[in-house]
Amino acid sequence: DGNNQRYDNNAAHPSRWNTVTTKLLSLYGKTQVGTAYDQLNDGARALDLRPKIYVNGTVGFHHGSLIDVPLSSITLGGLLQDAKQWCNDNPKELVIIFHSELVHEAGYNGLSSQVYTAQGDDDDVYGTNNNNNDDGDANANGGDDEYNNNANYNAAAYDDAGNVYDDAYDDKANQDNDDGGGGYEYIYSGIAKMKEVYAEQGIPYNSCDKLAGITVGEAMEMADLSKSGGKGYLLAVDRHDMYASYCGKANWAEDQIVTCHSHSYGGQQQADDAEGGGENNENNNRNNNAISDGYIHCTDTRGTGMSKLSSLKAYVKASTNNEASDDWNELGPPADESYYPFNQIQGFWQVDAESVQIGIMHASNLLDDNRRSEVNKEMVTMTYNGEFNAISIFALDNVALNGNAMFSVLRNACGQSVVTDDGDDPACGADLVMPYMNMDHKLPLVWNIVLFVVYGALVLMVSVMLFQAFRLRNEGPQEHRLICHGHVV
Repeated sequence: DGNNQRYDNNAAHPSRWNTVTTKLLSLYGKTQVGTAYDQLNDGARALDLRPKIYVNGTVGFHHGSLIDVPLSSITLGGLLQDAKQWCNDNPKELVIIFHSELVHEAGYNGLSSQVYTAQGDDDDVYGTNNNNNDDGDANANGGDDEYNNNANYNAAAYDDAGNVYDDAYDDKANQDNDDGGGGYEYIYSGIAKMKEVYAEQGIPYNSCDKLAGITVGEAMEMADLSKSGGKGYLLAVDRHDMYASYCGKANWAEDQIVTCHSHSYGGQQQADDAEGGGENNENNNRNNNAISDGYIHCTDTRGTGMSKLSSLKAYVKASTNNEASDDWNELGPPADESYYPFNQIQGFWQVDAESVQIGIMHASNLLDDNRRSEVNKEMVTMTYNGEFNAISIFALDNVALNGNAMFSVLRNACGQSVVTDDGDDPACGADLVMPYMNMDHKLPLVWNIVLFVVYGALVLMVSVMLFQAFRLRNEGPQEHRLICHGHVV
């Protein structure tokens, strides 16, 4: 369990229950399939990582609201090797790694300490590995770091940690001499560890302010892996504060999030639906039957899921089309683009405690919710139709399903191409054919087998516990009785 507690033989059930629950949540909360290399092949050009530093020095990942579920089999170093290999195989593409919600196995104390470092070239401070010798050979700059990615995250933790940035970042001692050397500064120990990992991999790792207001060409210059002997363009960024916070506005508004599963609240929901009247009556009748169990599911694409999808569409449009605001709990683009270089559109089903509980009760998971609700297809269609005023970062779950279609639409949006056609503007946006989109992307067979085994084990465990409880209750007090060869003594 999350507290690493152990129980004696007389209290073994809680430990087994917590172990199964943790594994179940880990399976439910998975948001992507395949390696980082696979995800980049599927159309991703940015990776959203939530790093976790372990007491043994390893940098792994955690999954936001499932923060106690370790992803110990994946390390930041391993992920970076995959990303570097993909960049080597696709040397003209730019990939950006975002961090947020850095945590430490030891808790707050593991992140709050500070490390003083000598300051020379400004890039060295942020571990960008551009210390070139006179003969042109690039040496990796010493630093420390490690962190990971997962497209669904702990919204509550993000509000408390990800958006409440530590003022100490702005107060760092940045004492440069006039000749550019000899100063010092402090950085948090977690950031120092992250810098170390990135330096070992020869990957630039910068603070958010370095990306404010720059062009794609300037970003590619900053991300050029050839400076450390590689190929392609790969860059990692965060605020370099205690929690390695996200560089953009996340557009996660707690009181407006749209989950895949929720309660229907009985007759009131049916009465509200019935008020639609007219052409909606047929759908209303179907909806009333669907919510008779008291739940609304995004996967019910011909019934209650339609209202879920409509709510999500309104949510993502508000993230870019609303008035600009720096209030983290208000949807819309940021007003201060120097502090928020990026604006994120969260084109996926969010989660809260209720939605996770209902989803597990109905043998579902985030990947399956994504596939059955066809939400990625809808996000691609909205983008193709130009329903967003501007797009900076578009976050999707299960990028293996129609991720390349989204990449194609974004890459061919009007204003993105520099190709000219004899002086005429090239075809772009909705003038091009809508990309083909897959509707039947099934989960891998092994994944379905794993889910069947886990859910089956959970049902079996609960059944055994109930059987034992009823048996003991029916037998009554047994303290003074001894059964020997079938006879009560």
